[in-house]
Amino acid sequence: MARRISGRVNGASPSSAIDLVSRIERVEPELSPAERRVAEVVRQDFRAATRLTIAELATRAGVSQPTVTRFCRSVGSSSFNDFKIQLATTMTVAAVYLTSDRVFNDDVGQLAQTVMMHAANAVREGLDQLDTKAVSAAIDRLAASRRIDIYGQGGGSAAVVEDAKLRLFRLGIPVSAFVDGHQQRMSAATLRPGDVVLAISNSGRSKPVIDAVEIARSFGATTIALTRPGTPLAQKAEIVIAVTIPEADDILRPTPSRYAHMAIVDTIATGLAARLGTRGRDALRRVRYAVTRIGVAIPTPTMDPTPLMNETAQGD
Repeated sequence: MARRISGRVNGASPSSAIDLVSRIERVEPELSPAERRVAEVVRQDFRAATRLTIAELATRAGVSQPTVTRFCRSVGSSSFNDFKIQLATTMTVAAVYLTSDRVFNDDVGQLAQTVMMHAANAVREGLDQLDTKAVSAAIDRLAASRRIDIYGQGGGSAAVVEDAKLRLFRLGIPVSAFVDGHQQRMSAATLRPGDVVLAISNSGRSKPVIDAVEIARSFGATTIALTRPGTPLAQKAEIVIAVTIPEADDILRPTPSRYAHMAIVDTIATGLAARLGTRGRDALRRVRYAVTRIGVAIPTPTMDPTPLMNETAQGD
């Protein structure tokens, strides 16, 4: 049986190797409701938080000063002053990735800022945790594959599965996506050496997906899992791309792991296209020409499909 390649396990205690904003994101699910209010105030304006006194931050969050101190210790700072120093240090190198130049004064604008900055933070968190050796191994196996089947269930993972199919099939490799548990099992039973399964699950505990991966591996297919470390799915797969994205406390907000998973899928697809070389470029060229012929291609800095689209429209 092939050696299992796994991403590093998340869950270590906060350290200086991880920026303060990432540490806040990681521990947020474990914070008390009062501490989460402090985190939300800090996240609304990171720069302003570096200038607030402990009393001002407590007032804005509607909590006591001891709660602010507990929050600081929860994210790995020894005191409120230490927290401000660490946050200021983070902002000197990461401010461009954490803030938007636009200032919103309306409710919808502030809502959009909250949702979109959480999405950006999830992508950054995925990048911070990414095991490039595991991703490289996944790209190698996909490039050599005869066939790729993609499995996932649930609202978030099912959407990423469909997106992964769209990213990969255009490279000229036979790709199928299955979000139904019975179909996943049937698909897995038809695989053989040279085929690859890509299983996507934020929880890593979806039993139909786990069972299908186990069946596929028993028939000699390579199994790749994009999931949380240490989960049943991670234990069954041969190659594990392990990321842990904390879920939002607000049930109305979209699950943030979806953004990180989609960014990792895009990374894999781009790396696979490069690894395939002429084969991948030729497939993408034919796809681009096909959609240009029906007038839906969008210009790029190096290619303007407008003349061909106009010619096609006139011919019709």
